Amino acid sequence: MQNHDILFVQGAGEGAHAEDHALASYLKNAIAPDHAVRYPKFSGLENVVYKTWKDEMAAELKNSGDPSIVVAHSLGGAAVLKYLTQERRDLSLAGLFLIATPYKCADGEWGGDDFALPVDFAATVPSMGAIVLYHSADDEWVPFSHLARWAEKLPGATSRAFTDRGHSFSAKAFPELIADIRSL
Repeated sequence: MQNHDILFVQGAGEGAHAEDHALASYLKNAIAPDHAVRYPKFSGLENVVYKTWKDEMAAELKNSGDPSIVVAHSLGGAAVLKYLTQERRDLSLAGLFLIATPYKCADGEWGGDDFALPVDFAATVPSMGAIVLYHSADDEWVPFSHLARWAEKLPGATSRAFTDRGHSFSAKAFPELIADIRSL
């Protein structure tokens, strides 16, 4: 196993960074010392403004170098996909791990804002070692059906369905994420 930096991208909304702290801390503690985990606060996700987030993401990547692995929660996952397909097609990742990500394509009911991706976004996804999608049937914010929609658009991705993780995935251990990262 090769050591990689991991960038954890929070979900969206006021207080999202604080809410995702438990999941980011779990990841840091479970994966150390094999990987360094960065967890910056993205105000563009707190305020739900894609342009602000995009600029912050570009600065994060410039200041820290390209991360080898990105783990993103909720709207952070859709934002990362949009960024990778529209802004950083040259970025090559060892893995992209998307947790409870809302389906934000123009052909979906949640695809009407500036975080939305074009329907054909998958054609421009940069090269990467693995894409893994995680979603729980008891997610109180993002419908479970969104997992299948992402799987349709990203047929090479691995989908992992749960029944008891809620939206935050922080109430229980998340060994599946750790094992998937370690398998790279």
